[in-house]
Amino acid sequence: MRNMQDVPRRSSKSADTPLPAFRIEETPPVHHFGCDFTGPVRYKKNSGEIGKGYILLFTCAVTRAVHQELTTDLSTVEVLEALKKFLNRLRSVRTITSDNGLSFQRASEELKLIHENVKNGEIRRRISDLMIDWKFIVPMARNFGAFYERQIQTIKRPFRKILASAVPHFRDLEIILSGIEAMVSSRPMTTIASGADEIEALSPADHLSGYRGRTIIPEHISEPSKASDADKIVFSRRWKYQQRILSSYWKRYHDEYLQYLKTAHKQTPVAARPLKIDEVCLLKGESYKRAFWPLCKVIALPDNTSPENARSCTIRTAKGQVFHRPIHKLYPLEAQD
Repeated sequence: MRNMQDVPRRSSKSADTPLPAFRIEETPPVHHFGCDFTGPVRYKKNSGEIGKGYILLFTCAVTRAVHQELTTDLSTVEVLEALKKFLNRLRSVRTITSDNGLSFQRASEELKLIHENVKNGEIRRRISDLMIDWKFIVPMARNFGAFYERQIQTIKRPFRKILASAVPHFRDLEIILSGIEAMVSSRPMTTIASGADEIEALSPADHLSGYRGRTIIPEHISEPSKASDADKIVFSRRWKYQQRILSSYWKRYHDEYLQYLKTAHKQTPVAARPLKIDEVCLLKGESYKRAFWPLCKVIALPDNTSPENARSCTIRTAKGQVFHRPIHKLYPLEAQD
C-alpha cells in the first residue's frame, strides 16, 4: 500500500456497475418495486391552514409503472400506512428497494417483528405469502436506485410547474396524484404488432391491468332545480378543478417526456471490465480534483457474487480504514489495464 501514492491518477476511469439480477432476469411485472419520498407539497386543511405533505412514490423495476401515496410526514407510521394501501392493490409484490432512510429501515424492522410474533399458524402462513423482502441500496450509491429516482424527477418537474402557487385540499391532491399516476403509467414504452398492418404502443399500465381501462367519470353540468341537487354542482366544480390541473399536467409532462426520449439513448456503450480482488483504485471523494482522492485496495466482494455481477465491494484505504462502497465510486488505475 505504500507504493500506491506513485501510481497515475488523472487518466483512470470509473468502474462499470452491472444491473442487479431483478432488472435483467425474467420476472412477473409487479414483483419488484423501488420507493422513495419526494416533496414537500402544500395542501389545504379543513381548517383553512396550510399543511406540508410528501409523496411516497413506488416504481416497478420491470415495467416502470408507478404508484403514489400522499403522506402527512416522513415518519415510519406514514410509510407503513402507505405501504399497506399499496399492497392492498398489488398483492404480488415481493421485494422493495429503497435508500437507507430511517423511516424505511424502521418500517422494514416493523414488518419483520410482525411476522416473528404471530403465533397462529394460519395467520402466519397468510402473512408469509405477503412478506416483503426490503432491500437497501449501498450507502453513497444513489444511482443504485436510479430506476425510481428517474421517475421522481419525471413526475415532479411538471407537477410543481402546474401547481405553482395553487394549494389544493388534501383529498383533491390525492385525486390529482392518482390521475397523474394513471397518465405516467399509460406512457408508451415499446410497440407490439396487433395485426398485419397495425402496431400498438405497450405501456406499463397494460402489464398491470391486462387491458386499457380508461373509464372517464362524466361531468355533471346541469343546474340544480332544488336544494338537494346542490351537492351535485359542488361535485362538478371540484371535478372540473381537478381535471383542469390534470390536463395542464398532461400537456407539460407529454412535452418533457418526448424531449427526454430524444436524448435518452445517446451515450456510446463501452466494454465493461469487472474489478478484481487486490486491485488498486481511486476512491471518489467530495473534492472535484482527483489529486485529493484517496487510494484504496479491493479486499472482498459480496458473498456468492462473481466479479462480473458485483455492484459493491469492501475496500481498505492506505490508512487501514475498511469501507463498503459501490464500485462506481472506484476508479481502477489505467496502469493496471
